[in-house]
Amino acid sequence: MRVRPGYVVRVTPADVGSRVSVRTSSGDRYRDVVGELLGWADGILRIRRRDGSIVEVAEKLVVAGKVVPPAPPRRARRDRSGAGSAVAGIEDLELEEIAGRGWQGFESGWLGRWLLRASAGFTGRANSVLPLGDPGLPLPAALDRVHRWYADRGLPVRFQVPLPARADLDGALAELGWTTSDRNHVLTAPVSAVLAAVPERDDVPPLVVESAPSPQWLRLYRYRGGPPPAIAARQLGQADHPVFLSIRDGDQPIAIARGALAAGWIGITAVEVAESARRRGLGSHLVRELCAWAAATGPLPAHSAYLQVHTGNAVALALYDRLGFTRHHDYHYRLAPGGKR
Repeated sequence: MRVRPGYVVRVTPADVGSRVSVRTSSGDRYRDVVGELLGWADGILRIRRRDGSIVEVAEKLVVAGKVVPPAPPRRARRDRSGAGSAVAGIEDLELEEIAGRGWQGFESGWLGRWLLRASAGFTGRANSVLPLGDPGLPLPAALDRVHRWYADRGLPVRFQVPLPARADLDGALAELGWTTSDRNHVLTAPVSAVLAAVPERDDVPPLVVESAPSPQWLRLYRYRGGPPPAIAARQLGQADHPVFLSIRDGDQPIAIARGALAAGWIGITAVEVAESARRRGLGSHLVRELCAWAAATGPLPAHSAYLQVHTGNAVALALYDRLGFTRHHDYHYRLAPGGKR
């Protein structure tokens, strides 16, 4: 265990069973883990986080730690009608961290609790900073480090800013002249609600389920309305546990969807239906089947689903509203002055 100036380690094996906050350091990367200390043996701390996931932390990397009060009871979020949602009140940044595991960069690095991601410029999520907490440096110094990290990769500097959770950072970037783009809603629903909203069907061809995007699947995938670049197949596979579903007419895909399973959540992306096959409920069917697959997949089956949908995509928003999804929070991008979109 390493003790650094300004840090104090007050956690010991005697605290097993308590709720703890632990910070680790590996080079320039810091990581904070909060949860129940399940065990401490052979130099490994096992901590169960609030979402149920279990994290193993190497004792030798711990630079700070303390026992913290029990988590307050979660409040159910309210949907637009005022009724309580069965998706217990997961915090915005906690959900963003889970979603980040479903769409990762080819390269990544941590600056405190800022996650830096790079994927040769393909997609905003995979080529932006996700600010999940404190970078561990004053803002000017942190931004300087970020600029250098992205300059080394020939990429503009962009933040994916969760709102309202990081309104503080958003305001600071606005004052520095950073511009906004691409506002998105993050929608959530209990898996059980989606399964109840969409009946099972036996009048469509059997699903093709793959662990990587096949050439057939990629035929229908679109990025911003057009065919994706060659690196798309690699990017689509950048997730903890991805899955690719398709409905085909012979060898021709007529509907596709991608899922990513992490920490009891199924992230749903890339739902596409061929123009010739629309108005047959195939999009709803694929969302249901992704939820059914995730609910039956271990070691931590999905209890909830999330989607990230551009605020201008009225058709998709109407579909997901019918399936029981409600708005959880938003995010948009902030681009550094002089950066290219």
